Amino acid sequence: MSRAQRGAEPGTNGNGHHPGGADGADAVSAAEGLRDAGKRAAEDAWSAQVNALGGFIRAQRQMAKLSLREMAAMTKVSNAYLSQVERGLHQPSLKVLRSIADALHLNTDQMLSRAGWAVRDPVEAEAEQAPPPVAEEVPGVEAAIAVDPRLSDEQRAALLGVYRSFVERGQG
Repeated sequence: MSRAQRGAEPGTNGNGHHPGGADGADAVSAAEGLRDAGKRAAEDAWSAQVNALGGFIRAQRQMAKLSLREMAAMTKVSNAYLSQVERGLHQPSLKVLRSIADALHLNTDQMLSRAGWAVRDPVEAEAEQAPPPVAEEVPGVEAAIAVDPRLSDEQRAALLGVYRSFVERGQG
């Protein structure tokens, strides 16, 4: 009996071709390619985020004139691990971020947001993007930092953090 007499063979799509043939393999291959590209993009974004956090921590430590060893002693974290965090090789835990923030006299929320962990609602986060209010006691310093066009947002935040930590130390 010929194919025409039998009709479509079982497992075919009616024209004698098996579904999932070359066209199906191409679709699966394309889907895998998209998945892999998405995964790489997510990994790249994560890596950039970890690198940015590490750079922020390093800048804060250097502005506070602390060596890695000094900060390690203050945080109870090894200087080797802190170095890896600063170079973006490790994403620190919440406990380590808190100890780093304390050692640098920074707000833990600021460190957490740098690590990519949202700790505030979007309205509060948007309010943080605005320049900080100028202190009444010494309006010139914070105002100058806030409006200096040569500084990036990260540099402004770092300078303000260091300045405020020195002011707080002087009042204690």
